[in-house]
Amino acid sequence: MSENLYFGVLAITAFFALIVVVYVVYFAIKYRDDTGDKVGAPVTGWMPLEIGWSLIPFFISISIFVWASIILFHTQNTSPK
Repeated sequence: MSENLYFGVLAITAFFALIVVVYVVYFAIKYRDDTGDKVGAPVTGWMPLEIGWSLIPFFISISIFVWASIILFHTQNTSPK
């Protein structure tokens, strides 16, 4: 049971790490500046995006916590045979 938790967390971590690496490489190639003269425009926040990338990791973390808690209570409540 706990190995499923381990591999689940590993899969979630690998999934998001792969997404981040792919996007970083893609945007680094797309927006590279060979001259070094370009200056980016000021960036302002967009509230739905800010809320989204705050709530999604929160709910993923809570899901992992609940999953781990269920495993913990299950292992603590079983008596040795």
